[in-house]
Amino acid sequence: MRSVFCTLIIGLTLLCGLVVASPAAEWQMKEMGVGVYDESQGYDTVLSVLQRGDRWSQKQLYEQGYFSNRDKKFGAWLVGPPADSYLNRYGTPVYGYKYRLTEPSGKSSMFGPHSFYNPGFATVFINASGSVGLWKIEFFLWSRDTDTASLLGSRVFTMEP
Repeated sequence: MRSVFCTLIIGLTLLCGLVVASPAAEWQMKEMGVGVYDESQGYDTVLSVLQRGDRWSQKQLYEQGYFSNRDKKFGAWLVGPPADSYLNRYGTPVYGYKYRLTEPSGKSSMFGPHSFYNPGFATVFINASGSVGLWKIEFFLWSRDTDTASLLGSRVFTMEP
């Protein structure tokens, strides 16, 4: 009886260790934001945020070319661990992301799934040149293995004329 009990305790301990060490437990969001970022050093190698905020002048962003989808862009970003830290048995990253963008009119669109860049970040260009008011972006962590997505967080920002 004692050996059965010890075996059961050891088995449960090993199982709990596997659950705690699973990639889902290791994926941690480091940052999420809205603002202006610069991709001139390589869109998939370095995340260079120039300005963060939750209130933006549509006119200024337009005049500075941030809606033209060039090197410096207006958009959102999500940062997590490097993509090679959560590979499945095929060597493919287990996690990607989806996002939902809600415009001031209430129109909501879901995008993805998309993959993170190797360093562990993702960027989303937002062309908010058409509507002023309250915008919202929601990021979801998507599992390739289970095809499920869970909400990571959201950012609300105001676009002024």
